[in-house]
Amino acid sequence: MENITDSGEDIKYGISELPEISKPIKKVEKYWGNMITIFEGKNYSVKRIFMNAGTQSSLEFHVKKKESYYIESGKLKVGLRVGRAKNTSIELNQGDVFHIDPGLMHMRVAITDVVIIEISTKDDDGDSHIVEDGRTYVHVEKE
Repeated sequence: MENITDSGEDIKYGISELPEISKPIKKVEKYWGNMITIFEGKNYSVKRIFMNAGTQSSLEFHVKKKESYYIESGKLKVGLRVGRAKNTSIELNQGDVFHIDPGLMHMRVAITDVVIIEISTKDDDGDSHIVEDGRTYVHVEKE
């Protein structure tokens, strides 16, 4: 049997032991599906959002938080309110990425069952401002 020795390469690059395996931090059930926080760091978080087909979230905006959606599976409509309260939307398919800057009013509408990976700056519930309740609001686009 061959002897294997450690040449110190792992120490050189700051790796002294194997990383730990962990579970997601929390899971929150919502009326439209669920949200699992996979990772939460000092400056960013990663979530897996599942939405049932035909459901929608509330129309909201953030003052500080930046979000990016990666559509892992399914089809999502993102409802937006821009300019002088003009409603518009875009459709995202599997593999699409969409970025949401602070101040942009947005909501998620699940066209099919959809899984969204959300990567964002620090997540703070105090920075989420609900404009319309997703249980009762209808996002109508006007020409």
